[in-house]
Amino acid sequence: MKKPNIILISIDTLRADHLSCYGHRRLTTPSLDRIAEEGVLFSDAYSTAAWTPPAHASMFTGLYPSQHGVVDEYKLDHGTPTIASILSASGYLTAGFINNSMVGELVGLHRGHQHFDEIWVGAEYSNPVARGLGFLSRKLRQWSGTSDQGAALTNSRVLHWMHSALHGSSPFYLFIHYIDVHNPMNAPRPFRNRFLRPALRRSVDMKKIRQVADNPLVCLTDHLELTADEIEALRCIYDEGIAYVDHRIGEVLDFLRQQGVLDETLLIITADHGEHFGEHGLYSHVSSLYQPVLHIPMIVRYPKAFGRGLRRESLAQHVDLLPTILEATGLSYPGQIDLPGRSLLSSTGPERDLFAEWEGRVPHFVRNRLGSGAQAEDLRLFTTKQAMILSGAHKLIRRDTGEIELYD
Repeated sequence: MKKPNIILISIDTLRADHLSCYGHRRLTTPSLDRIAEEGVLFSDAYSTAAWTPPAHASMFTGLYPSQHGVVDEYKLDHGTPTIASILSASGYLTAGFINNSMVGELVGLHRGHQHFDEIWVGAEYSNPVARGLGFLSRKLRQWSGTSDQGAALTNSRVLHWMHSALHGSSPFYLFIHYIDVHNPMNAPRPFRNRFLRPALRRSVDMKKIRQVADNPLVCLTDHLELTADEIEALRCIYDEGIAYVDHRIGEVLDFLRQQGVLDETLLIITADHGEHFGEHGLYSHVSSLYQPVLHIPMIVRYPKAFGRGLRRESLAQHVDLLPTILEATGLSYPGQIDLPGRSLLSSTGPERDLFAEWEGRVPHFVRNRLGSGAQAEDLRLFTTKQAMILSGAHKLIRRDTGEIELYD
């Protein structure tokens, strides 16, 4: 039996309720909406973690953060099987294209990819000075609205790689990561100001909004509070980034349709985590196990297993991706541990609980932002260990301070 091509797309910082196919009031995701109409949308999908490295490690390994150990500067253990390493050993062509160094070699998530392109970190420059100048040039183009955070260059390289891969005899596995929804929220034209209307712009302090959009942690460090209109303006800017990434994903999908291989492909689209816009008094995402951060989109298109336009309310999570790919390819898991997830290709299964974790560390970029003079109260948000369990209609968050929150 011919094995399917597999494409996993991860959109950094994308909360589920800002996609139009998840009920958002703005048309942010026409390309993803179409995929949902052609496949299955999981309405109750959740992240395993509040930020990029552990969440992506869960996608790749099928393990929870406390099992795979990827937190902050800690790399994935070399012996831990991943989607890419399993498929590569089974004859797949494997490639990854990322826009965030915290999904790459920095934390060991490049392993198993025969081709791996870290576009956002300036991998096109080998000289450190040239890399720095390239970074400044990109930031200037972003400010002027003529450039993005890597999505355009990513697509150019992805399409080139796929064109070559499709001329070979082996199936391929492709991982694509986009970061243009993440701060600094600054979509390029013509997506900039698509949703942020002039009347709203005039009613708020745009300098303040731009400051928060660039780095939401400023709300913590500078003790900023936003009005309802200011939060709405921030959401508009966020949605513009979503619309832009959706457009870029549409280009990839158009290529697959033109090549006649989309129906031979297992396509999974998800996010590592979401984002806060004032809920629980929080902005950004790091350290939160609340719904705005953990509830993520998960859309699967695979005609061999699913009909069209399905919507499943069964719980889904990052740890389900590896079991799904193993079932689709008929491969076995080579590790020594029982995977906690289950294949999304199965329509039924017993009820289960989901988990998410925050390791109680201050990430390096947070330390850099807060500086050496950070107060203990500011750091407590990050240094407090947390665990979440979702069981049926109930959600419990427990902190190592003894605090417990229960939601239904």
